[in-house]
Amino acid sequence: MQLKNIIMLIILSCYLAVGCSTSHDHSHDNHEHSSALDHQQAVADHDHNFNEQALSSKQTPERTEKSPVEVHSHSHFEDVINIEEEWAQLIGLKTVEVKTMPIELTITVPGKLIANPDKFAIISPFVNASINCVFKNIGDQVQQGELLVCLSSPEVGILRAEYERSRAELEIENQNHVRQQKLHQENIISDRQFQDTILSQKLAEVNLSYARKKLLALGVTEQELIGVTHQHVEATGSTLHLYAPISGVITRREASIGQKVDRASNLFEIIDSRRLWLEADIFEKDLTRIRIGQEVKISVTAYPDLIFKGKIFHIGSTLKPDTKTINIIAEVQNLAGKLLPGMFSTTQVVIGSKQKVLAAPRSAILEEDNLKIVFVKVPGGYCREIVKTGIVADEFVEIVSGLHDGDIIVTQGNYQLKSKSQITGVDPHAGHVH
Repeated sequence: MQLKNIIMLIILSCYLAVGCSTSHDHSHDNHEHSSALDHQQAVADHDHNFNEQALSSKQTPERTEKSPVEVHSHSHFEDVINIEEEWAQLIGLKTVEVKTMPIELTITVPGKLIANPDKFAIISPFVNASINCVFKNIGDQVQQGELLVCLSSPEVGILRAEYERSRAELEIENQNHVRQQKLHQENIISDRQFQDTILSQKLAEVNLSYARKKLLALGVTEQELIGVTHQHVEATGSTLHLYAPISGVITRREASIGQKVDRASNLFEIIDSRRLWLEADIFEKDLTRIRIGQEVKISVTAYPDLIFKGKIFHIGSTLKPDTKTINIIAEVQNLAGKLLPGMFSTTQVVIGSKQKVLAAPRSAILEEDNLKIVFVKVPGGYCREIVKTGIVADEFVEIVSGLHDGDIIVTQGNYQLKSKSQITGVDPHAGHVH
């Protein structure tokens, strides 16, 4: 029985040993088969990746290093105006860079230039007379005291004769006074007689003084009264000379040789235009910002590129009921003589200043269809840009929007560019406000 159990145990052990060996071989075969499949998949994946890389290399060209492309601040280039260099030189095209700068705050009002009443003179005779000779013409620069015209007047002749008679009478009375004084000292004449002599002398002095003043009132000078020849022209008898009362320019002449004149005749007008007055009206809302001594800057149509300066010396005390404005007067320097009384002006009253303002020259700003435009230099030519402006200074205008610091804009030749754009059909509303 024991032997039988031992034999069965040996058989079972052999069976188990054979089964384990078979299972190991089968597992090894499966492992080898799985490894082969993994290898094939890896090869396929490698080939697929290689093909994709090859295809990608064919479709995408090789990229090279390039400098960054500069993009202009103005993106609207579809309406670029192309011009040739010769044409630009022909129209005198000039450009300038837009910069940030300080700018003055001003109030802009219309104004009118007038003559300074203290520097304006009308020359008229004070008697009926006829003109013998004329020494100055319209437009002549004269100095105070220069001879203008020579007249002949019977009235002057009568007054001059009266003056000469009074002077002779005074000389006689002076001589008589000396003689009577000596007799009085020797007690030859009485005190009453000597007092009568003194009285006669005083009356002669009064008569001479009165005759002298009447001649001076007509324009006769002190030198002429004592017989001094003035400017190589002798004044005697009925001759009357008229002289320039101020220095300035003769702006009007109504005198001709042989002409009969009277007290109502204006023979000459003289204006000293080195300093003119400027009248302007300030609205009531701006009155609190106006002060005596503030600077004014004016421009006139005749000289649009020039600025003339002055200072306020008068502010009105009453409000004009129809316009609700107050009158101011400034004295304007005009040493070059370009300004003339009667000219209308654009007046800027400087009330303060503003720092770091983007500004463009006034000459660069054009108006079109109630819009303000400039021409900006862009790649390939020039483009139109609509701008909004703010405060206006001497030569510059504040740019609120439409331009950037560093933009190159046209300041001369922009009118020709505008005409060219209209001829070539560029959209007049091209451009945009930033």
